[in-house]
Amino acid sequence: MRSLLRNLGGSGANSLGRRIAIAILMFSSVVTLVSTVFQLAIDYKREISDIETQMTQIQSSYEESLSSSLWVTSIRDLELQLNGILRLPDMQYAEVRTDQGALVAKAGQAISTHVIRHEFPLHFTHRQSQVNIGSVLIVANLEGVYQRLRDKVVVILITQTIKTFLVSLFILMLFQYMVGRHLKKIALFSDRLFAGSKAGNLQLERKTRPGIAGDELEQVVGALNAMQRRLDQFVEDLQESEFRWKFALEGAGDGVWDLNLVTNEVVYSRRWKEMLGYREDELPGTLDTYTRLAHPEDAARAFAQLDDNLAGKTDFFSIEQRMLCKDGSWKWVMSRGMVVEKNAEGKATRMIGTHTDISEQLNAAEEMRTLLVENEVARAELRLINDSMEKQVQERTAQLETANKELEAFSYSVSHDLRSPLRGIDGWSLALQEDYGPHLDATGQEYLGRVRAESQRMGQLIDDMLQFSRLGRAALTMREVDLSDLATTIAERIQEAQQGENEQRQYNFVISPGLHAWGDKRLLEVVLTNLLENAAKFSKMKELPQITFGCVQITEPLSQAAVQAFYVKDNGAGFDMRYAHKLFGVFQRLHKASEFSGTGIGLATVQRIVFRHGGHIWADSAQGEGATFYFTLKEFQ
Repeated sequence: MRSLLRNLGGSGANSLGRRIAIAILMFSSVVTLVSTVFQLAIDYKREISDIETQMTQIQSSYEESLSSSLWVTSIRDLELQLNGILRLPDMQYAEVRTDQGALVAKAGQAISTHVIRHEFPLHFTHRQSQVNIGSVLIVANLEGVYQRLRDKVVVILITQTIKTFLVSLFILMLFQYMVGRHLKKIALFSDRLFAGSKAGNLQLERKTRPGIAGDELEQVVGALNAMQRRLDQFVEDLQESEFRWKFALEGAGDGVWDLNLVTNEVVYSRRWKEMLGYREDELPGTLDTYTRLAHPEDAARAFAQLDDNLAGKTDFFSIEQRMLCKDGSWKWVMSRGMVVEKNAEGKATRMIGTHTDISEQLNAAEEMRTLLVENEVARAELRLINDSMEKQVQERTAQLETANKELEAFSYSVSHDLRSPLRGIDGWSLALQEDYGPHLDATGQEYLGRVRAESQRMGQLIDDMLQFSRLGRAALTMREVDLSDLATTIAERIQEAQQGENEQRQYNFVISPGLHAWGDKRLLEVVLTNLLENAAKFSKMKELPQITFGCVQITEPLSQAAVQAFYVKDNGAGFDMRYAHKLFGVFQRLHKASEFSGTGIGLATVQRIVFRHGGHIWADSAQGEGATFYFTLKEFQ
């Protein structure tokens, strides 16, 4: 390959053909690497997506059976199901824990690196309410994914390397034939042209078809031939432009000076003198004029640069300096110049330059420096304030963590300490009813039934309180949720519950299709369950109860903005809007417990969940005409 490139690129070590060949190879290699990395990234995401999809399918397939086994504490069944999960590809480890975090069963070996974890809660329906009884953790190993990607890299690099080599070789040969040999001839013509010899017209050794426009090389040849004819005209135009330059600078507002370094005579333009407040006839054209008007410190630096110009060290002159004005003030100017003539020994004999007034720019720069200093002081003060605020945030965070720990301790006490007496009351009341029921009259039987009903109601109230307290601490798992499908499932569950209670009433559920939202599916199910069950409960007295779930464009009462809101509507008992502010309070009820059952926590739970999703909830109703509950959620991310 190296010998071929040498022949194609010419004998020179820096030939154009060789550089193009190297550039083609390097670019093709970079493209190959980038495309390989891009392809691997896509394949890696696809592999990860497949594993995550498989974990989601495991959750949907095993959630119910694992919940049942954990409820009855069947460790053997749990281990069998976990081992079944590990038989699936890439699955490494699985475990089941209780809601208190205690390990119940596990399978496989836990690893900490190169894994994907998936955890989902386990629920069990107890007394028509879902109870969180534990969680399942599944860990997938990514070593299999990495091995598959490594195998694919080898195949891609081999095939891409072969293709890159062949394409580069073809392009190089094509370039040498179509361009390289003609460029050499054009270069030889250019050397003769600018050496001043008669070069004649340049012709390429190639066949062209009549009537077909020439390509880029023929255009270059035409340009070179035209250049020879126009060169004399360009020289004349350049000589004429030298006489115009100082007039152009005058018009731009710059003063012009022309220094003869042999005689020390200086031609100062009218604008140069006006800049310092002098008339055109007031300053003599000598170098002493500059020495007299320049600030002594700046003049020393200026003459040091002139010495370098005279010695041939540099051809340019540039200095910011102060010049004395006619009124006695000092003005800052930018003096620039260059050597335009030299003698036979190469020493400068003539310099031309300009004076530009920069007083305003320097004043603005000084004001900017002052502002920067003030800004730095303000930033220092702001840093002190931020440090103080960070300390306050840390203190508030510590207080919040302490409050959360106290709330968890209280929830534990409610869950374990309050339930035991209630179970005792209910159990002994049941024993009393069974053993001594015949000895009690109707009033005694009624009192005993009320004791049992109130103890059971207290147990349900404790369950609702615990669920309400957990809402503020549970992490949200945000994703797209099909609310229409979720509402249909809840409606079917309500119908089945009515049939289980031997009620022949049928509810007419009207659920709009295709309603989606962004949120935590588990918590949004709690919202729809509470709203739909409330609608069913308060409309059960109607002969034809109808419940509707849909979405509507409506004005939100708090912000008076038009929003897209979901709603649950019924034709039931309704309520007086004067008491609407009590709807979402804990233990607040607008109807008697003897008319409609409930603990007064459901709507408070709904409001907390909606707020956590960045939305709002409100209601509209009239007594005896049903109620409509509207709620909004944060838009899709």
